[in-house]
Amino acid sequence: MGALPSLLSRPRAWLIFCLLAFSPASYAAAPFLAFSDLISGPSTGLGDGKGSGVIVTVWGQSLGVQDGGKILFQDSSGKIFEPVVYYWKAADGALPGGPANLSESHQMQEVAFSIPAATSGQGQIYVEVAGERSNALPFTVREGSIFHVRLGGSDGGDGSWESPWATVSHAVATAPAGSTIYVQDVTTGSKSSATGVYWNNAKASSTLGAQFGIVAYPGFRPVIMGQRGFEAYNAEAPVLSKLDIYSSDYTSVTSAGQPSGSRIDSKGTWGIRAAKDGRAVANRIGDIPGMCASRYHGAIVGSDGTRVSNFKILGNEIYDYGCEGSSKLHHTTYMSIRSGPDDVLVDPWEFGYNYLHGNKAKFGIHNFDQNTGCGRTTGPVKIYSNVIKDQGGAGISVGASADCIWSMDFYIENNILINVGLAAAWDGVDTYTSDGSEPGGIAIRDSGLSGTIYVRNNLIYKWTTDGDQKGADGCLSFNGSSDLVTVIFDNNICYTELDKPFFMLGYQADAKADNASGSRNVWYYTGGNSATHARVPNWDSRPITDDPMLKLSGSLFVANSDSPLVDQGTSVDLTRGIYGRLRDSSPDVGPIEIVEGIIAPPKPPQVIEVQ
Repeated sequence: MGALPSLLSRPRAWLIFCLLAFSPASYAAAPFLAFSDLISGPSTGLGDGKGSGVIVTVWGQSLGVQDGGKILFQDSSGKIFEPVVYYWKAADGALPGGPANLSESHQMQEVAFSIPAATSGQGQIYVEVAGERSNALPFTVREGSIFHVRLGGSDGGDGSWESPWATVSHAVATAPAGSTIYVQDVTTGSKSSATGVYWNNAKASSTLGAQFGIVAYPGFRPVIMGQRGFEAYNAEAPVLSKLDIYSSDYTSVTSAGQPSGSRIDSKGTWGIRAAKDGRAVANRIGDIPGMCASRYHGAIVGSDGTRVSNFKILGNEIYDYGCEGSSKLHHTTYMSIRSGPDDVLVDPWEFGYNYLHGNKAKFGIHNFDQNTGCGRTTGPVKIYSNVIKDQGGAGISVGASADCIWSMDFYIENNILINVGLAAAWDGVDTYTSDGSEPGGIAIRDSGLSGTIYVRNNLIYKWTTDGDQKGADGCLSFNGSSDLVTVIFDNNICYTELDKPFFMLGYQADAKADNASGSRNVWYYTGGNSATHARVPNWDSRPITDDPMLKLSGSLFVANSDSPLVDQGTSVDLTRGIYGRLRDSSPDVGPIEIVEGIIAPPKPPQVIEVQ
């Protein structure tokens, strides 16, 4: 860590640095693996003539594709294998990789490889780049079946590579618990389908230790389409990976962005509905072209008791979801327990490394519950390293109604929010018609929250830029009548060009003026004139008001070497910045751990693919 050379103050040198920083391979840093799609599976039985066991995809940063770079698997006996690689490339949404463009948002690369024939038990995955080893991700070799779905196959076959099935619907109704299904060039559902994939097979209900996977085979882009993209019923622990999902209910949209026409059916609308111990990884989710998602639910949702328990939402791209007139009850994502009156206890869900952009459905990452006995989690909910851009409603929202006491903690860390808090549920003409959009950056709707919300090392870069003022429009906002929630706000950056409040008390929230505390936050107003509303909250014990010297290119940031962010953060337990760089003992403010100097980047990525 530390400052960059002072030469970056010169325009030409700054341009050179930006070109290096935003190159596909990124600037030199230790390789880092962020997550994988599968966490277990068999080491034999793939049958495609290339690999041996299940094909696993990992996503990470500074992986490059250098001479000498390799991915390794160490099994439970300690034996190290160099497995078959299907591709190693920038995670840019292009084939043969998955559809989620995490290169654009996180500077990520992805590697798909087959688990080699190895000893059963827990092993680990890691990469070596230029002789430097990454962190390890766990993977357990276990028993299980592998099946294939391919255009031209037959549901009368056995699902093997030589005799693949034709439909995903048949595969999920037939494959036993713990199976992995690889889908090739198949579209499931249509613009008029109520449901794309409905997994209703109690005999195939799986477990955390042996999940049930529906995964895109390398080089293909399977599609799921319908008012409800995927739902598991009477079955648990699904993994959905690298799927292209289109989900809407209204069949047309007016020129002013209002849902119109008929609905496919009267029920809810979603891309993926959570199921206990499941994973949604690196899928791309949006509206069906020419249609609109509205009414209630969202692109990724969870509710009804234990469905949300331990559900991981990792590396998904959600884009252009909803329309200007989408109902205020419809959200981009929406996690809720809704167990009333049973008051169930669930393991916390998790959002990490997702890329949300251009979404008009209200709220980016939304967590809300209501009704007596709504339920609670066994530990803190973690929302980290997400990039949310051009979002209707607040970028991140946490709330509970007065009859539901959510007595658990939330950690909101390392996120980047760009131009959020836009009008939602409005007429497409006048933003004042927005129906309770709660504009702003991070919104806390406390009518029934009693835990602590840790908001740390986030960047909220411009909010409520379209003039929507229907609700509290601060970088951090409180709404709701209760006075029990505690917010610890450290090392964040609030950056606005408009004279908007940094901290705002909204509807019924006057009593919560003293519920927030924190230090070492950057509060920067760049409007030129003296601010009337963009004032530093009096609860920040050590505020920073200097220009953070941030540079935005697309959805990626770097910071100037002279930035007041460098080494000025309060020490917190955050190992890495959002782009994968290790933090040191003097962390920087915000989600970006600033590069030490101009270092020659790795060679540009090239696709490595098995023919």
